Order: sequence, then structure tokens, then C-alpha cells
Amino acid sequence: MFISIVHMRRKRLWSERKKAILQTRAEVLGLVRSWFNDHEFCEVQGPVIVPAIAKWSNLSVDYCGLNAFLTSGLEPYAGVFGANLGKSYSISPAFRQETSGFQHLTEYWRIEATIPYGELESIMEVQERLLSYVCQELQRNIQEEQLQNSVNRLRRVRSPFPRLSYEKAVELLAEWFEVQWGATLDQEHETKLSLQHDVPFFVYELPVGVETYYFRSTVDNPLLSCSVDLIAPEGHGELSTGGQPVIGEEMLEKMKKEQLSCAEEQWFRDIEKMGSAPHAGFALGLERLLKWICNLDKVEEATAFPRLREPYP
Repeated sequence: MFISIVHMRRKRLWSERKKAILQTRAEVLGLVRSWFNDHEFCEVQGPVIVPAIAKWSNLSVDYCGLNAFLTSGLEPYAGVFGANLGKSYSISPAFRQETSGFQHLTEYWRIEATIPYGELESIMEVQERLLSYVCQELQRNIQEEQLQNSVNRLRRVRSPFPRLSYEKAVELLAEWFEVQWGATLDQEHETKLSLQHDVPFFVYELPVGVETYYFRSTVDNPLLSCSVDLIAPEGHGELSTGGQPVIGEEMLEKMKKEQLSCAEEQWFRDIEKMGSAPHAGFALGLERLLKWICNLDKVEEATAFPRLREPYP
């Protein structure tokens, strides 16, 4: 009986590649924290359970008999941290309902940063400097044979990253798709753009719409938002999204234009009473980052116990 149990345990051991991926994950987290700390960002943690659904979550839980939700990010607390602590960052779990395992997990980890009074250029610069540092350190220190094919890919990653305006992206995509100005760039579009690059690149000033509702409009064109996506090369898709969120009266005005309920956003306004300031920020998916760095087929390979719609241990 004892022999059979030992045999079963041996069969369940992770492969050397799986262990190499998880060791790389740990190293990436260490490098991310090192870079932020060296550049005077303060690490913070926001609540995981929030009372409002809106943008911030779509997974409900019973919280002491009350209906609550699991957070999908640091907002709107990011503005409070920024106003009171200055530049800040968070590495924490987040949750959302997803149906595809290619690029999404139900439970995942986010690397988020907030810069008070920052602009799009500020968060693009932080991301490209952060990822350049992480990639250069990784390619110098990779020991695992299973990840050696990543060395040359990582060596290419140096700031500044290429920048595409949304309008330029649509112009390029028109060569392969029937895409018109104002359309959301979906996974297929991002993948096509991604295949044209061998380093990460930005697509900025996306059109105002459902996905960019919480971002300010640009000064030059009210139909464009102060938002930016960072996309990985080689078909790996979106790594992060960010921008300049609206606050205060500008938030209320946006809510009226979008015909969303003010009652649902009461929580947001209450949070702002704790102190808030105009800010820019981004959220970078850790598993998505690992998928690209390790050249994985699926994002679920980037975590030890992936949570998808299917049951997992």
C-alpha cells in the first residue's frame, strides 16, 4: 500500500519545465518589487472584497449576509493611495468571469502602479523601463535549460518601446480586416498587430466607449480617451491596460453621458472623500507577462493552480 502511494505521488510531480516557469514567476516578482522600490514607489494593498459591481468586479460573494464582490483591481482605491502616499504600486490577486483560457483566468495576479498627476507618457515610460529591467536581468540569470530559448527574445527588450496611436493601428489592420474607426480592438486584432513586432509595443488614445468609460477624454479630440494598452510581441496579446481615470465632477459628467446609474457609483464618490487626486495608472497581468516571457501556449501554464471556469484542485 505504501509503495503504491509513493508511486502515485511521483507520477503527480511537476515537470522540470513547470518548475522552471514557477521559479521564473518568483524571480519576476522579485525584480518588479526591486525596480519599484528603487524608484520610490510605495507598495500598497487594497481590499479584495468590494461593495459595488460596476467596473471593479463581476464575481459575487456572500459577505456576512450582504451581497459583495471580489475585486478586479485596485481602483478606485488607487486614487486615494496616490493622493496620500504619492507614487504607489500593488501586486495582488484579482477576479473576473471569463470564458476563454487562451488569455484569461478567473483568478489572476495584477501588477498595478499609480502616479499622481501623471499622464499617458508617464505610465508608458514606467512600463517600458520596468519591463526592460526585468527582461535584461532575467536573460542574464536564466539557468533553467527549459527556458533557454527565451534568452534572445528577452535580450531585444529595451526601452523605449514602439508606440502606435489607435488611428495608426486601425490603418494597419485595414490591410487584413474590415475594421472602421471607433471599433474595439479585439483579441484577433491585437494578435495580428502583435505578430508584426518582436518587442512589446503600445497602442494609445483608444476611442471613448464601454472599455474606456473610466478614462478621461483627450484635450484634442473628445472622442478619444487618455488610455493605453501594452501588447506583447509574437502573438501573445495584451499585457496591460492603463490611462488617466476620471475623478470628481468629471466622473459625474461621464456617468450622465453614458447613462449609467449614479446610485451604483455612490461607493466611488464616498471613496473619493478620503482624498483623491488626478492620476495615471496601469494594470499589468502577471500570468500574461509570464506567458510571453516563457513563450507559453496558454496563460494557465503561468500559475501553479489555474482557476478557469472548469473545476481545478
